[in-house]
Amino acid sequence: LWQIVAAPLIVAGLVPLARRLEGRWTLPAIERGDAIAIGLLIVLTMLVVGWPFAHVGDITGAGQSYRAYFTADYVWRRAVVIELAKGAAPLPVNPYFTGDVLHYYWMPHVLNGVQYRFAGAWASLDELLLIQSITIDVYFVAFLYGMVRLFRVKPWAAASGVAFVILSTSFEGLYALFDFSSKDVPISAVRDLNIDAISRWYFQGIPIDGLQRLLFYQPHHIVGYCIGLIGLIALAVRSRAVDPAAFFVSGVCLGVSIAISSFAGLMVTSGAMLYELAGVVRTMDWMRGIKHAIAAAIPLLAAVGIVFWLGYVDRSGSVVEVVVNRVAVHRFGWVTLLSFGPILIMTALAIPALISERRGLSVLGALAVTSIVFYFFVDVRDHQHVYVGWRVGHFLFMSAAVVIGVLLERVHARPSAWQPLQWAAITIALLAGLPTTIIDIYNTQDISEHGEAPYFTLILRPDELQAFDWIENNTTPDALFQVDPIIRAADGWAYLPAFAERRMAIGLPISMVPLAKYEKGSEAINLMFDESPLAAYERAARAKVNYVLIGPPERKAHPGVEERFSSIANLMPLAWKNGTISIYEVK
Repeated sequence: LWQIVAAPLIVAGLVPLARRLEGRWTLPAIERGDAIAIGLLIVLTMLVVGWPFAHVGDITGAGQSYRAYFTADYVWRRAVVIELAKGAAPLPVNPYFTGDVLHYYWMPHVLNGVQYRFAGAWASLDELLLIQSITIDVYFVAFLYGMVRLFRVKPWAAASGVAFVILSTSFEGLYALFDFSSKDVPISAVRDLNIDAISRWYFQGIPIDGLQRLLFYQPHHIVGYCIGLIGLIALAVRSRAVDPAAFFVSGVCLGVSIAISSFAGLMVTSGAMLYELAGVVRTMDWMRGIKHAIAAAIPLLAAVGIVFWLGYVDRSGSVVEVVVNRVAVHRFGWVTLLSFGPILIMTALAIPALISERRGLSVLGALAVTSIVFYFFVDVRDHQHVYVGWRVGHFLFMSAAVVIGVLLERVHARPSAWQPLQWAAITIALLAGLPTTIIDIYNTQDISEHGEAPYFTLILRPDELQAFDWIENNTTPDALFQVDPIIRAADGWAYLPAFAERRMAIGLPISMVPLAKYEKGSEAINLMFDESPLAAYERAARAKVNYVLIGPPERKAHPGVEERFSSIANLMPLAWKNGTISIYEVK
């Protein structure tokens, strides 16, 4: 709790140092239109996230409902915040592997963990997480606007560029509508699609999520992105060619980005290195490069040390591979057109402006080049070869906000015979990308049942909510529970840590890499549900399991499991039972 008080005091102590750095960066003057522009962008943000957020965890006749086809980030946030709220020291416990620490970039969730620990009846976890998401979303659009303005774009054009990259980045929705109409499939079937991943499911390429999804469920990445981009752009708008102090500040920002969202921080740091390397080669001032490298390396090395100390890196196997990603090159043309179509059109129209107007945009070019290299040649293991695409898409879309702002300002300021055609092309690109975002907003708020559970609606039935209430009031926060991790891998991998608020002896978390030790452990613990009663008891006891939860998935996959456990009531007594859930205690 002390961090809530300490953080602003630490920041206040840095103000005198910050004032000494005044004048090292060239910043635009504030104009009258800035407040209106930011206000309109905040309204736009509320229109995008308000409806979906209103239905997160809604109580319906079927139970408590969560739209599940891409809410893995949200469910994961619940699990991480719950674990942090338990206050294990010095590092949080891994709720998916007994005796291990949490290998995940958990630092951005600490404040929510503190809030949840002391919230009591004042606020539910969903309320805390959604309030934070809205706050950070507002910050994000204001940051994007400020980033565009740093490149001397007028307020109206800057706001329009930001609005464009939030609303219109993909042709996937338009493609789905055309595909359905050509096959006489009802348009309503788009409700059953992960619409912003058509490039993945239809063309087996890397899915690129639009920024609307970043607003929905990834506030931790937003903060990592923004502080990293501040570090990158600080290099471009510095007023002195040789300035180690500016590079130290940039290194601090990039280092914090690595500590918040490690892979994204690595990407933007690589972009900063490429940008400065190009400047050094152009001027042949090698001493400048050495000074800047040393100044930036000090905080960056400290950040890397912090990442290892925080336990982010699981040393049981390699996480990142440098190799040609075959998914990235598969049907690359179609995938790129679908995932980036509107942005490609706008970038093509902006080429004359980018060539003729020197606004320091080369720093974003360095980030784009770095992103493309990562897209094709870097892979994060155990994420179906698609993880890098999400980060690459976000960085390219954020950079595109500047490019689009420059384009709009140029088209408006230079009337010509081509101007009507240019405005027509811009309008077509915007309208063609809107269906993806509109469908995605609708699908994200849609918590009705959609047949099979994976990737659609996750519903916690009344019996399950009753079981979670019993668990909360009758077991200790550090109790180890176990379900069948394999049968629940698709849609219930975070079932216990995220909703029952209890750790598992072994689970299959999709966000923890490498997965090998979790897969091996899950295969072993899974035998408990089919083997002889005494062998099952011995396996559970050796895994330090305190309770085994049997629900419909376990009952269906392992016929007779409850009868086997009941036969050794002296060792595994039935602790609690309702219509569909049975909980056995392991003595």
